[in-house]
Amino acid sequence: MQEQPISPTYQKLIERLAQSANLSVDVLVEHWKSATAKKTGFRDHLLKVGLVSERIYQAAVSDIIRLPFTEQLSHLQPTYQNAFTRAVPIRIAKKYLFYPSEFDDEKLVFAVINPWPSTIYEETARALNRSSYSLVVSLERVLLDVINQGYDRNANTAEEAAEVLEDEADLNYLDHFSSDETEDLLDAEDEEPIKKLMNSILVQSVRDQSSDIHIDPSPKDTIVRNRVDGVLHKITTVPKVGHIPLVNRVKVMAGLDISTKNKPQDGRTMIIHAGRKIDIRVSTIPTIHGEQAVLRLLNQSEGLIPLKDLGMTEEIANQVELLVHQPHGIILVTGPTGSGKTTTLYSALNRINADEKNVVTIEDPVEYRISNYGQMQVNEKVGVTFAKGLRAMLRQDPDVIMIGEMRDTETAQIAIQASLTGHLVLSTIHTNEAAATVIRLIDMGIEPYLVTSTVTAVLAQRLVRKICSHCKVSVPASREELLELGFSHQLLETGFSGELWKGEGCTHCLQTGYHGRIGVFELLMMNDEIRKVVNRSTDASSVRRVAVAMGMKGMGSDVCQKVLQGQTTIEEMLRVVFTESENQ
Repeated sequence: MQEQPISPTYQKLIERLAQSANLSVDVLVEHWKSATAKKTGFRDHLLKVGLVSERIYQAAVSDIIRLPFTEQLSHLQPTYQNAFTRAVPIRIAKKYLFYPSEFDDEKLVFAVINPWPSTIYEETARALNRSSYSLVVSLERVLLDVINQGYDRNANTAEEAAEVLEDEADLNYLDHFSSDETEDLLDAEDEEPIKKLMNSILVQSVRDQSSDIHIDPSPKDTIVRNRVDGVLHKITTVPKVGHIPLVNRVKVMAGLDISTKNKPQDGRTMIIHAGRKIDIRVSTIPTIHGEQAVLRLLNQSEGLIPLKDLGMTEEIANQVELLVHQPHGIILVTGPTGSGKTTTLYSALNRINADEKNVVTIEDPVEYRISNYGQMQVNEKVGVTFAKGLRAMLRQDPDVIMIGEMRDTETAQIAIQASLTGHLVLSTIHTNEAAATVIRLIDMGIEPYLVTSTVTAVLAQRLVRKICSHCKVSVPASREELLELGFSHQLLETGFSGELWKGEGCTHCLQTGYHGRIGVFELLMMNDEIRKVVNRSTDASSVRRVAVAMGMKGMGSDVCQKVLQGQTTIEEMLRVVFTESENQ
């Protein structure tokens, strides 16, 4: 079979690449022949084998055809952005990897990966009523970012999508659904109103960085809300006729039985939004007004957060760092549901060198997928409980074990035994404060001497909303008022300037004055004095008094310091953390 000759353009490109990457022309020619034989693009082949970087390749392309090369693309004005996103579906923009770098009444410039063939650019220019256009060369990641952001900004809100569900005639097609949800939500072009509504709810919730979506039926309609920074916000109201189709849509996505409406169901699905994978846990329950659905969003694309970025003081972060490097013992993280306990555990685990130690986890569900951890998911339907999974893990020669939650006595007993036999165990447990956690284990049936000999530390935490940096303003505050609220004299002497801060409300924070959350912590370190108290008493307040006397700073003290630093507000302190019994 006769070899395909290299075109003059590719010959120039090969010579330019050889010069830029310090490679032999002959080597690049062999790779060109290999790509041609496999019917693979030359660029894709070189990047796959790692012979050149994308930047070197794209710069070489721009050089030989004399087009500008750019690594930065600015956002378009809304009018022109909307014109492009209406004319070109996102799947076409992603397939050919092009987007306007400049677009106004006088100019149309496409940023591209591959300048040829030019047919798609000519067709797009005609669709935009332009007689001419020009090109600049860019990078794939730069183009994907600007494409995702551009189409995300142009996506309909859930309120707009819900407006079409006004009559039953719009819902007649709902007998059939597609369960394929692996395409990017921004790619969706479904004309079916209920699918558009569900996609819009998901897009808006991901965009708002929501943790949960609630679909709640009432006698007259259905209210859809999402939880942002721990607080529920109404997204839209769906007409009563749309409730069953909307819940059925959720069920199909999660692989649940749409014919079963009188018992709870649990499932999961995965969506892609702007290139990010979002795992979704779905729970439905029957209520007197219809089925209620809750979707928990777990963003798999978010990385692990360093300990100090969680809101820990430097002192607590350093202590946790030392704790996770001990050879054995139990470290417990406590707090209410949704207080960030699992995130803290993974941030701590991330300080362990997983190449030298065997780290295994058992969770329900696995919230962070880490490639070099052995991660097991609880599945009670097939008999995989925390206790049974933990027993199996002990036969895997683990060094570090992370248990998603100590829910029962059996799990706690196995964790105690694992610690006694030389394993480091990290877990969560539900109590209100660090001191009560030790007593809770005793209440679960664990002997006090086993608790005191294995538990090395308890970290209690809550999440408070942070003041929005875009609308943050100062407000006057009196020293007397703060003393009445429980601020210590010592703290006010060193950290009070006569004013506090709040957010006025803006588009960045959904008019709430808050954006994002930060942790407040207290760390109880087990020592001889606390062991003595635990062995002779089951009173949490006694344990707490000794811990404070030994230097533990309570969550009240931590949140007061964050209020004075302008990170959060008194209202958040009172809502989330502060209680009359708080002893600072």
